[in-house]
Order: sequence, then C-alpha cells, then structure tokens
Amino acid sequence: MASGSGRGRGRGSGTNNSGERTQDYYGTIQPDLFVRQPGEPKIGSSGRPQRCFANFVPIEMEKADYSIYQFHVEFDPVVDSKHVRERMLLHENVTDEIGCYHVFDGMILYLTKEWHQNQEIEVPHPNTGDLIKVIFKQTNRFLLDNAQTINIFNTIVRRCFDEMQLVQLGRHYFNSKDARNVREYNMSILPGFETAIRMYENQLMLCVENRFKMVRRDSMFDLLKKEMGASQNNRQRVQEKMNEMYGGSTIITLYNNKLHRFTRLDWTINPLSEFQKDGQSITLKEYFKMQYGREIKHDDQPIIISEGKPKQPGEPPQVNYIVPELCFPTGLTDEMRKDFRMMKEIAMYTRLSPQQRLQETRKLITEFHSNERVQACLNYWGIRLADDLANVNARVLKSEPLHAEGTKKYEGRNAEWARGVKESGIYRRSDMTNWIVVGPNSGNSGMLIQKFIGESSRLGSTLRVPIGDPMCVPIKGVTPNDYLEGVKLAIKQVAGETVHMLVVMLVDDNKTRYDSLKKFLCVECPIPNQCVNLRTLAGKSSDGGENKNFGSIVLKIFLQMICKTGGALWKVNIPLSDTMIVGYDLYHDSTLKGKTVGACVSTTSGDFTEFYSQTRPHENPTQLGNNLTHFVRKALKKYYDNNNNTLPTRLILYRDGAGDGQIPYIKNTEVKLVRDACDMVTQRAAKINNKEHKPITLAFIIVTKRVNMRILKQGASSNTAINPDPGTVVDTVVTRPERMDFYLVPQFVNQGTVTPVSYNIIYDDTGLGPDKQQQLAFKLCHLYYNWQGTVRVPAPCQYAHKLAFLTAQSLHGDSDEQLRDKLFFL
Repeated sequence: MASGSGRGRGRGSGTNNSGERTQDYYGTIQPDLFVRQPGEPKIGSSGRPQRCFANFVPIEMEKADYSIYQFHVEFDPVVDSKHVRERMLLHENVTDEIGCYHVFDGMILYLTKEWHQNQEIEVPHPNTGDLIKVIFKQTNRFLLDNAQTINIFNTIVRRCFDEMQLVQLGRHYFNSKDARNVREYNMSILPGFETAIRMYENQLMLCVENRFKMVRRDSMFDLLKKEMGASQNNRQRVQEKMNEMYGGSTIITLYNNKLHRFTRLDWTINPLSEFQKDGQSITLKEYFKMQYGREIKHDDQPIIISEGKPKQPGEPPQVNYIVPELCFPTGLTDEMRKDFRMMKEIAMYTRLSPQQRLQETRKLITEFHSNERVQACLNYWGIRLADDLANVNARVLKSEPLHAEGTKKYEGRNAEWARGVKESGIYRRSDMTNWIVVGPNSGNSGMLIQKFIGESSRLGSTLRVPIGDPMCVPIKGVTPNDYLEGVKLAIKQVAGETVHMLVVMLVDDNKTRYDSLKKFLCVECPIPNQCVNLRTLAGKSSDGGENKNFGSIVLKIFLQMICKTGGALWKVNIPLSDTMIVGYDLYHDSTLKGKTVGACVSTTSGDFTEFYSQTRPHENPTQLGNNLTHFVRKALKKYYDNNNNTLPTRLILYRDGAGDGQIPYIKNTEVKLVRDACDMVTQRAAKINNKEHKPITLAFIIVTKRVNMRILKQGASSNTAINPDPGTVVDTVVTRPERMDFYLVPQFVNQGTVTPVSYNIIYDDTGLGPDKQQQLAFKLCHLYYNWQGTVRVPAPCQYAHKLAFLTAQSLHGDSDEQLRDKLFFL
C-alpha cells in the first residue's frame, strides 16, 4: 500500500505518540463498498513526480482503545426544534452527569464512558421554562473501528464549528461575521466550509472544502410586499408570480438554520390557522412562539408550503409550513445570473485561487489548534488534527501529440490546440459537396448568411474538405412553423439526392424552434444538421457591426459540421488493439416525469475515432441495468460489422452519473449484466463462425466529476500553491483503501482552482494494470471533437452526456439509425 507523507507529529502527520503507525480503521468503511483486494497494487509509475498539497488534514488518534456508548434520547413532551434539544442537553442538570463534550445529533447521544442504561433527567425548556423530561436509553456499545465512528467524528467536527461560533446553514458551516455584501441585490455572501472525515489510504483524514452561501437580506415577506404593490394587491397574480420566481428554489429559516425547497405559496393558510399538536389545537403563531421564541408580527400573510421527500416509498411527501416573515431566499435568480457585472463581482469572492484555498484552510487549522474549547472537545475524544494539509506525491503524465492527416503531428499548449487544427489540417475528411442553408434572406441576416457561406468555403479549401456551393432556401417568417416548413421545402426540392449537411440559421435561441427542428431532422427525417444562431455571428454596435471573432466562430461551427458528416479532426496514439471503449451517462427528461434518459457511445474502429450512439429511457435501476445489457450487445454487433466480423478482445466501460450510494448495486448487478451481455455475443459469434469461444475481458470504471477533493501544486516554497499541470495523477495518500481508484486533472485552468476527476475501477480483468488505465483515461480526454483541447472526462463519456442532454431536452425519443454512426448530437 502506498505510503503517505511523513508521519511525524508535524506537517501532514499520521502516527500516534509512540511513533507506531496509525491504526487502520477499515471497519469504518461499509463492507459492500470494497472493490479492491487487500494488498492489490494501485499505484502507477509513468510521468514526472510533482509535490502537491491536498485539501485534507490528517487525523491522529491519541487514544484509540475506548468504547463508545450509544443512547436514544426522548423528550416528554416532544420538543421539535433540534437546536433547542441540543441546548437542553448542555443544561447543568445533564452536564453534571455526562460532561459537556458528548456528541448529540438531535436524537442519538454518544459517550466515551459507561453510564446508567436507563436514565431520566428533568430540564427546563430554554424558551418557556416548562420542565421537560429527558429520557436516556442505552441502545448499543461499540469500538472505534466501526462504521458508526465516522458519523460520530463528523458530529464532533460540527460541534467544534459551533464552539468557533460558525453558523450552520443546511449541512455546512459559515462565518456570518466575514460576510461580503453585494449591495445592488441586497445580498450577503457567507464564506464557509464543508467537511467530512473518513478513512483514506493510510489514515483517517478530514476533507475541508470551501463553500459559499448567498443569502438575501430581504425576507420573503418583504419580497411578497413588493409584488403586492406591483400587482395592485391582486392575490392570485402575486401567488402565480411568486410561484414562478421562487418555485423549486431554496429558502432559509434562520430560527433553526435550516434550508427548505419553496414549493408554492398558499393564501388559504395564515399564522392564525390551527393544527393539531399532541392532541391539542394550536395556531402557527403560538407554535413558533413556543418552539422557537419567535413573535410573528403580520397575521394576514400567506404561508409557504415546502414539500420534502416521503419518509417511505408510497407515502405522501413531508410538508413544512413556513412563515414568509421568518425566511429568506438563498442562491441566485435567473435575473441575477443574466447580470454580467453582478456575476463577475460574485466570482471575485467565490472563485478561489489555489493560494487562497491554501491560506483559508491553514487559517481554519490554526483556529482549531488555538481555540481552547475546540481543543478540550477534541482531547475528550482523543483526536488530534495535524498542523498542516496532507502532502501528496503526484505524477504528471507527458502531453499527448495530436495526429493530423498522413504523418503530420502537433502538440497543444496548456492542453489546447485550436491553432494546430487550422495549421496542420484534420485526420479524416468528410464530404460536404451537397449542403443546404435555410434561413431568413433579408437585411443583416441575409448578409451574415452569405458571409458564413463564404468563410465555410474558404475553410473547406484550407482543411481540404470537399465542399460545394450550398442550396439556399429562404424562409417567409421566423416562427417555429416557418422554419419547419422552410426545412421541409428544402428537402422536397432535392428529393432523391443525398444531402450531406443541412444548416439552419436561427434568429435567436428560442427553445421551441430549436426543439422542433432537431426532432424533425434527427428522428423523423434523418439528415446531419447544424443550427447556427445568427446573433453569435453578428458583431456589436460598439465594434461598428463587425464581429472581430467571426473567423474563429465559423471555424468551430465548420469543425462541428465535419464531425457530423463522418469526419474526425485528430487522433491520439492509443496502443491497444481489438479494444472497444464505451461511455455511459444519464440525463433527466424534461417532459417525462420520473424518467431518465441513458445514453451510450462506443468506439467502432481501431483508431478510436469512429463512434456509435444509442439512447433509452428508464425509470428505475432494474430498467437501467436491462438497458445497459441492450447497449453493450448492440455496440458489440456494430463493432463486429465494422471490423470484418471480428469482436473486440477487451471492453473498457466508463460509467458516469453514479453516486457513492450506487456503487454496491453497480458492483453486484450492472457489472454482471455487462459481463453476461459480452458472453452472450461472443458465444453466438463463435457458433456462427464455427470457432472456439473466447470471452471478452472487461474493465468497468465509475467516473465522478463532482468531488470535494482539490489538488494544489506546491509552488517555489511550501507557502505557495498554484494549479496542477494537465495530466496530473494522484493515486496515493488521499485515495480510498477500499477502491482501485485514482484522481486525474486533464485540463488547464487559469481562473479559480481546478477540480480533479475521480476514477474508481470496480472491475478489471483486462490485465492493463493501474499505470495503463491512468494513461488511457488521459489520452481519451483528448478525443472530444467539440473543443480543441482536453475535456474533464473520457471523450465517450462526454459524447454520451451531450447525446443524453439533446435526447432529454429536445428529441424525447430515439434518433434515427442512419445518424447513429456520426456525432450528430454535437
């Protein structure tokens, strides 16, 4: 197993006082998450070494041999507020018995010392003074090497944040004293932290990620009053407007620091409305006064309904009633997102550089060590945080040369190569001899279209792509129906001829128009097509109506057109023969409630530049698994047809769109389904060709883009940090012992801090080993043709994402088979 940084008591430490190695707390990991055999090698060797920091703080256990006692806590009468329940357990009547550094999550109490198995203590309610009976019942006892330990330790960290007077909003803690104000929108940006403890490669560590919460200083009642004034007190209109503006958004109630989803506004309920509590009628106004000590001033305000998830499947959703006067909106509205100046101002605070992250995290570590109450709490549990962030020995893979036509090669700079494509040409040309342009032909639109055609012809000559003069078909109007009729007319005029490309020049980004055109041209009448927004081509009036970037914009569009007609812009050297690579991703369909579109894109050629795409909707994991079986069988059939009736000997599948909670199901079910699908196809092929059956080897890899891990490249000294280089691989110290995993940084980032991508190899009998898997992942990040640079995930995954998005947002059905061997969805 990989060794981490130095294990002294100083920076990046990882031992106890006696100098012995920290105990491996593998029992804290759920058994069904293990996909790696003990001692199985996972460290690669390629690339040059690079010293880095990670946003993790190693944890030392200064006493590790104690038991933890678990108690269930009840309150009679019931106390709804978690915050009040926590305060009551810090009352001297309780702390005289158990001390003040216990862990209490609102319902379960954890102690390090044995206590009475059943105990009752009376404590006065902090708001009303009424005596409440607190009942303690011991339910369990366990050692530290237990899955529940992680929950306890994370609660201890939250307790430390409370001692540091940070404010909990939702799951994270924020520093309200250090709030930054955005005056134009009367909004505060609160800096904070998301933290999590778990067992990493060699020791327990605390992951620290910077978080920000945008909170408006206007309450929902203030915003309601504004809308009432604007709508002349028309309640129906106000209700519709508020539901439209805030439906689905997150609001915060500061009396308990909880986040809620705004479902709807309800005028039939107000603070004087009654409900049953403990068998008695009570108004909402009385309830908030009793439970939270909050006096509601306006009795005629409506109530916000917040519907949560059902407690059990089949049950109705949980409903919370929220008083507008006591809650505030969070996040950004669509109006705010369109305000470029405001977004720029917000980014100044929230887009932290690696140096800023290093400083902020070190500041937090210093606060942990210097705060006496925090130290007392940690000492009670025998926990000590290291003095600095974890040090990681990363590796940087060499940059990949791009292959153009013939023997030409070129390399990008900072993992981008837009200039190289234009100068060196493309790897495989396509035919665009017969193409059609549909769009308005009057005024500025007509001029832009002619200019676009001229620039496309010039690019065709430069890149040696056969391109003829297009047939231009004008449209009568700009409604969705006018465009659709124009396209149908164009197709009718060339009936019987092959149309290589149909370009539609759109006057704006209207979704209805775009969706109807895409559905017609991808499903009903399959023709490779390209939609171009004329506003993208038009220049600003400040520039005299000329677009200074016209040439580069048309180049990107023209390269898309090449890919959609069967061309390939470049290739990278992947020395794997008889291998098929598959990318899989998901996207929720905007019209089919509860249904998700699964998309699969697979390679069909030995140079990994030809692809085959498929989609299918599903409603549950069982359907998803069945779809995966279907995808793999069909992909293998396509590979077989394209490679002289030969199947691949190796299949590598990258599965995106999976959370940690799905890993056991994927490991136990999806892998077996893919394995069985491969065996079914190989057995059938062996029977048809009268040959010996040879099974296909399989690597099944989960790709995760949303991770809290950050890699900071160490600068000239240990006090400076910059973004790591493209190709940086981390496979030690901060990886997980139960996984065959690694992190990869494929892109160059010059704003903010780059986020690495996690690769978890949950099954692999290909024999490639960790080093080749890491190199392959980086190479595949170079093969996405919609961007002249590397992308975050392997190209088949990114293609699958684009395909799932188009299908779920616009097509709402399968594309025609004629288009599936082309990248029609770019």
